[in-house]
Amino acid sequence: MTDERLDAEWLRGWCEQAEAALAKLMESFQARHGFEPGSNVIVHASEASHQATDALAELTPIPSDLTRMYWVIAGVSLPDVEHGCFVHPASLVAECSREYGAVQID
Repeated sequence: MTDERLDAEWLRGWCEQAEAALAKLMESFQARHGFEPGSNVIVHASEASHQATDALAELTPIPSDLTRMYWVIAGVSLPDVEHGCFVHPASLVAECSREYGAVQID
């Protein structure tokens, strides 16, 4: 395992590259697949999502890289990329954590 940490500037660059690639994909999506694409978005963090991230961090100790990711990216919904790619917002993760408890991964 590497000691490298997720960098906020790298995340911002990833967002720009992913959004450019997504725009290109959406240009030809309907012609290629025969139906209109769904809503494919990368949601940038805002003051409200920062507050939700802080609340999630207080609720459960989350790794610093996840906190850093949520500080830059509020959520991701890419239903038409491969089999779909999703990152739920910190507010939903906190809500589910309060309701169902922490998920145990062995």
